[in-house]
Amino acid sequence: MKKHALLMILGALFAQLSFAQTTDTVTVNFVKNAAMGNTMEVKAGQLAAKKGKSASVKAYGLRMIKDHTLANAELKKIALKKGYSTAVPAMPADPMLANTTGTEFDKNYITMMVADHKKTIALFERASTNAKDADVKAFAVKTLPKLRQHLASVQSIAANMNLSVQ
Repeated sequence: MKKHALLMILGALFAQLSFAQTTDTVTVNFVKNAAMGNTMEVKAGQLAAKKGKSASVKAYGLRMIKDHTLANAELKKIALKKGYSTAVPAMPADPMLANTTGTEFDKNYITMMVADHKKTIALFERASTNAKDADVKAFAVKTLPKLRQHLASVQSIAANMNLSVQ
């Protein structure tokens, strides 16, 4: 009986080890970074909705809360099913946002959103072509159009604010 239990434990450990060895780093890193990015976008969106001066900044912040909360929920559902971690360390608010108000806050937030969405799109593009997990790859492909809409919207807001953003 003890021998049988030991074999079952060893089998379970081997299965976990085998799973970890077959998991590609592109997928694991994508899941971790996408979860962190979604969390950051929601937190920054909450600040924008609360501290933003212009209606367009407030509205964009609310859109980020909604869209990135939904994306994170979908990603977590996939990750849970597949055994990927979406754990995000506690992140303080960005000082450029937390320590500013009014027009200065709006400029900082919009500048940050342009840069963040460009990085996020690049992350999702890599996953959409290089991730080996079909569900994760499909999530990246499905989410890319929404991220491109976010970038186009925030670039339009930046242009209306006469911000020169990269």
